[in-house]
Amino acid sequence: MKAGNIDTEVARLEALRQYQILDTEPEEAYDNLAELAAFICGTPISLVNFIDENRQWFKAKVGLNVSEMPRSIGLSYLCQERRNFVVVPDTLADEKLANNPVVTGYPYVRFYAGVPLITPKGDMLGTLCVIDQVPRELSQKQVEAFVALSRLVIDQLELRRHVAEVSQVSEKLMAHEQAARSQSEAARIRIANLLESITDGFFALDKKWQFTYINGQAERLLQKNQNELLAKNIWEVFPEIISTTFHHEYHRAILEQVSVEFEEFFPSLNCWFQVHAYPAKDGLSVYFQDITQRRKTAEALRESKERWQLVLHANNDGIWDWNLKTNEVFFSTRWKEMLGYKDHEVSNSWDEWAKRIHPDERDSVLQAFQDHFAKKTPFYVCEYRVQCQDGSYKWILDRGEALWDALGDIVRMVGSYSDITHRKRVEEELKRQNLRSQLFSEITLKIRESLQIDEILQTTVTEVQKLLQVDRVLIFQLEADGSGTVVQEAVLPGWPVILGKNLLDTCFKEEYLERYRQGRISAIEDIQVAHIQPCHREFLDQFAVKANLVVPIIVRDGIWGLLLAHQCAAPRQWQKFETELLQQLANQIGIALSQAQLLEKQTQQSQELARSNAELEQFAYVASHDLQEPLRMVTSYLQLLERRYKNQLDANADQFIAYAVDGARRMQTLINDLLNYSRLSSRGQPFVPVNCSAILEQAIANLQIAIADSKAVVTHDTLPEVIADATQLTQVFQNLIGNAIKFCRDHQPRVHIGVAKKDVNLDGESLNFVPSADEWLFWVRDNGIGLESQYAERIFIIFQRLHGRGKYPGTGIGLAICKKIIERHGGRIWIESKLGQGSTFYFTIPDRALKQW
Repeated sequence: MKAGNIDTEVARLEALRQYQILDTEPEEAYDNLAELAAFICGTPISLVNFIDENRQWFKAKVGLNVSEMPRSIGLSYLCQERRNFVVVPDTLADEKLANNPVVTGYPYVRFYAGVPLITPKGDMLGTLCVIDQVPRELSQKQVEAFVALSRLVIDQLELRRHVAEVSQVSEKLMAHEQAARSQSEAARIRIANLLESITDGFFALDKKWQFTYINGQAERLLQKNQNELLAKNIWEVFPEIISTTFHHEYHRAILEQVSVEFEEFFPSLNCWFQVHAYPAKDGLSVYFQDITQRRKTAEALRESKERWQLVLHANNDGIWDWNLKTNEVFFSTRWKEMLGYKDHEVSNSWDEWAKRIHPDERDSVLQAFQDHFAKKTPFYVCEYRVQCQDGSYKWILDRGEALWDALGDIVRMVGSYSDITHRKRVEEELKRQNLRSQLFSEITLKIRESLQIDEILQTTVTEVQKLLQVDRVLIFQLEADGSGTVVQEAVLPGWPVILGKNLLDTCFKEEYLERYRQGRISAIEDIQVAHIQPCHREFLDQFAVKANLVVPIIVRDGIWGLLLAHQCAAPRQWQKFETELLQQLANQIGIALSQAQLLEKQTQQSQELARSNAELEQFAYVASHDLQEPLRMVTSYLQLLERRYKNQLDANADQFIAYAVDGARRMQTLINDLLNYSRLSSRGQPFVPVNCSAILEQAIANLQIAIADSKAVVTHDTLPEVIADATQLTQVFQNLIGNAIKFCRDHQPRVHIGVAKKDVNLDGESLNFVPSADEWLFWVRDNGIGLESQYAERIFIIFQRLHGRGKYPGTGIGLAICKKIIERHGGRIWIESKLGQGSTFYFTIPDRALKQW
């Protein structure tokens, strides 16, 4: 050691001894600072270390079971050399430090951070240091807080030195008061200067508890000046502290002549003081500091720690905290309980976590971590299964967020576990219900649309096999003797295929058929242990059946067949919803089969009716056609007789000839109307876009003579374009307007043709019928004779008349023709009328412009 260094070391040791700190008893202030250092830095070990000549002596320590160490070992020399904050993240990374005895031996230092304790005069007395047995890093905030703590250690030392100096000076003053009265003023000034220079508040009390001295810092802390305090009794000035710790401890110091140290809240000042009180012969010397901020910080730390503990215990979620530097994970007690473990049964390692993730989800979970680490996702969120202690799996919602240091490295990740097993089960059940609903909807749709039985049965077995995850689903159609045929099958590869086979189970007798006929359901979980006949077991073994579920298919109180589900790989416990599913599907199949049979019968009847109608139509056409020629001959000869012999015979003969001619003409009209009626369906024109206004004008033109003779007034709304047979629609308008003119008695006929559509063209009309959005409603309203409502349907029947031909001519076919034309167009026709008040004929025409025609 060089001479200059020796002098510096001697001065340093002398300064250290002046503080009289070595080998003193533990003090709470230093212990608190050491604990706070460990807490801030997150280390298990912290020291307040003073470096003596040949040793390092620990005034306060956390996590270390020795009180001192030789000066030649350890890492405090780094702080002494650099006289600055020192941090060693990993001692093994430095070859020089790696061989230090405290690294290779107890306490096995891997991480070290230290701050030199330097006095205001510049003497380095020791260090405030933290130690860990694993590598780590400190954040900038941790470093700042750590350095601030070192200044508090120096403040404690300074307080000790000042107290010691003041005590020595006070004792000397009292001992030499008489002999050194001349020097008392100078001493008083020195004391006053000393007391004014310290950062603590100081005041002195005499034996009457009156203030004899108060320094400037005390004035500021107590918020009162010397004039308000000197010679005043402390209990009178501050009555609120009577019966508090201040009162008790000050009296104890005087009575027991011991120094006291305490921390207490001062109510009127709303602050916390740390107090050191020293008894003297003539009273009490009190040093105090405002520690409100420190108390708030400590209280905040305490509350934060308590909240954390409450969260851990009260939260139903499991908490985990992963240190990515050490790969250690803290698992909360709830986290372990969630999986069925006790607190000590799971170690704090990453492997304990990873190995419990279900193999099917492990890769996706690890990828989710990587995505979050790469900052592709703001948070880590994942749902997966975790194995419990009993071997079962629970669904977990795992959420977390990583923490990065200033260098961008991930140092920590905190998250929580939520048990979502119940939610997953509900979701699975909802999924099954949705699949079941889709299956029912699909089968119901096929039944409603086509009733293609083979397609319905194939869909049933295929979708049930997927939904229930069984090895085989089949539909077996029974015969009267108990045998039957497999008409549809869905089977997984590797199992026997029995589609199309005719099977007979010798054990399947009449009593079994009767039970199934009554709706019996058979569910066998294990064929080998079930109470069934050996012959039935042998029958099932040939198809590798280990468990089966059998539901009868009933059609109109008779059994049609069976719907079966087979498990071939292993026995299976059938669930209630599976039985209900097959039963409901069997009911749907029964309905489909029943409807298919009815449809087949109806189809046959419709075909027979169509054939009969075609024959009748052909007959009417042929009959009317064959009658035309002889009727024409009869009419011609009758007209010839009328022209040649009119007025040459007697009056009766002329009347008979007139009757015959009129009858022939009416017969001719009837045959023509009948011929037109028979041709409506077979001889109609294709439907094309038709302007209704144009065809109405054509109908009015055809009736111009009748309109002129009756002076009828025909009005109409603006009519739309529709898809129709123009000729037939003209005939409808012509027949309805012609009837309105014909059945009008003696007054002027008034006829109006209207049209409407839902929410369109109503124009104030009050209608009893509102058309739908895809059809047009037409009406023909007149002021004629009207009719009673009881005849509203009869008038549309062919040959039905309400009046004699002598009063109103006609054949009774016109309205029947209108009805048949409107029905051919997909609409309907009806009448609303009151006797003597006119009639309104309504008919609808689909708006095929909205559809693909």
